[in-house]
Amino acid sequence: MKQLGSEGPIQTAAALRPHRPAPADRPTFSLALTLPVEWEPLAGPPTDALLDRMERSNGGILRTLLKTADLGAPPVEDEVLADALLPLRVKLDMVVEMLARLSYRDLTVPDPRPIELGLNQLRWTQPRPLAVDTWLLAKIYFHEIFREPIVLAGRVANCVPGQPDDTVRIEMDLAEMSEELGESFARLVFLEHRRHLNRHAVSHAPQRRPR
Repeated sequence: MKQLGSEGPIQTAAALRPHRPAPADRPTFSLALTLPVEWEPLAGPPTDALLDRMERSNGGILRTLLKTADLGAPPVEDEVLADALLPLRVKLDMVVEMLARLSYRDLTVPDPRPIELGLNQLRWTQPRPLAVDTWLLAKIYFHEIFREPIVLAGRVANCVPGQPDDTVRIEMDLAEMSEELGESFARLVFLEHRRHLNRHAVSHAPQRRPR
């Protein structure tokens, strides 16, 4: 499957779309997640054409991921309706998993790693430093079955040594998103963060002793 940024060296745009901080009415955030992430270097700032392709691709992937999250959301009320829909959800999950296994059988996804993610910045640790001002394409996989990554362009803003296990922390400033895409992306990140907290709570819950 062809990925964004795989067509060869990306040339620097003559008029790069500037990176701006989020508007004042859009709250900034940075949340801890554990997800598969990989990156590839760019020859320079992304062109407007690449950013537009990323916007369209990410928009479609976000719509699918958010629909999947809505289907998997726990019911709040109406237990009768939830019980009636349960067989349909089970069958839908089976069909989606079968199609995904056929579609992505040759795709290798990297191992999950701890990251900090927001609208403006992505942070992670790795053994080797990266040069400040290096431009990257970061690919983040949010779903274990639907293996289409959200692709983000950004510039390495800082490289902080002295992290645990002799690693360095990479801080990457992300290119600006449209308001609509940013809202969808923020919603997905918050949903994933909630799932992350729920998994952590379950894995660390005390075991009940049998009576």
